Amino acid sequence: MKTLGKWLKFGIGGVVSVYLALCAIAWSFPELFFYHPSSEEPNLQNAEANGFAAERVDFKSADGTPLFGWYIPPRDNRFPVIVYLHGNAYNIERFYPKLLPLAEAGYGVFMPEYRGFGGIPGRITQAGLEADALAAVKELRRMGYNNSQLVMYGMSLGSHLAINNIHRLQDGGNFAGLILEVPFDNIENAARKAVWVPLPLKYIVRDKYHNEEMLSQVKAPVLVMTGTEDTVVPLELAKNLYTFAKDPKKMIIYQGGTHSGLYELRNYRDVLSWLDEMVRK
Repeated sequence: MKTLGKWLKFGIGGVVSVYLALCAIAWSFPELFFYHPSSEEPNLQNAEANGFAAERVDFKSADGTPLFGWYIPPRDNRFPVIVYLHGNAYNIERFYPKLLPLAEAGYGVFMPEYRGFGGIPGRITQAGLEADALAAVKELRRMGYNNSQLVMYGMSLGSHLAINNIHRLQDGGNFAGLILEVPFDNIENAARKAVWVPLPLKYIVRDKYHNEEMLSQVKAPVLVMTGTEDTVVPLELAKNLYTFAKDPKKMIIYQGGTHSGLYELRNYRDVLSWLDEMVRK
């Protein structure tokens, strides 16, 4: 019995040690759990060969980090620029097909890249991503655009950056619109759905990405798109976030839609219809 008790204590101690180590790693290195960037620089020539006739724009974040983005000007002054903010994985080359139908319809497109993605140096943190997304809007202002000519379009983690951009910058005038694809209310709820181990997420997740209160203060038309089969950001999180949006607002739930699969369900058609109704009316 003494031997059994010793091994039982040893086993429990080992489990506790592993658990504490996992918590410590999640606190110290959130990029191992929450961010999955591609370090390769996106290939603009590949995009151009597929009809995405963009040009590269170089600019800097507030702390001097060199950034870049892909830009297509609008067809004329009747069309705003769609600022597309991607999520926690890949780089902008992965997502340009989603913007191609919008550019073909005459809308301008700006796809900024963040530090830690696409060959840009820097550690990925909430503060850094927010600063880089804000810098993208400020670069467009430098190019001559004002808030009323800009639509923020955020996917997944990018939904936070889109909401934050408008929340932080709308004192300079109302934005034309806000599009949120597979968004979440806050990262703690999203992580709790994805992580089966009962970790103390409230304490070990440093990047909070709270969207609810900020969205409640957004003064722009809002479109939310989500799918019934999203296992990364479950439908209920997007629904909860939607309750915080002010009118005019619209939510589209795609039956069978997955986290990365709304394009295959031609959600861009709904985006174009909404833009025509709410932004170009």
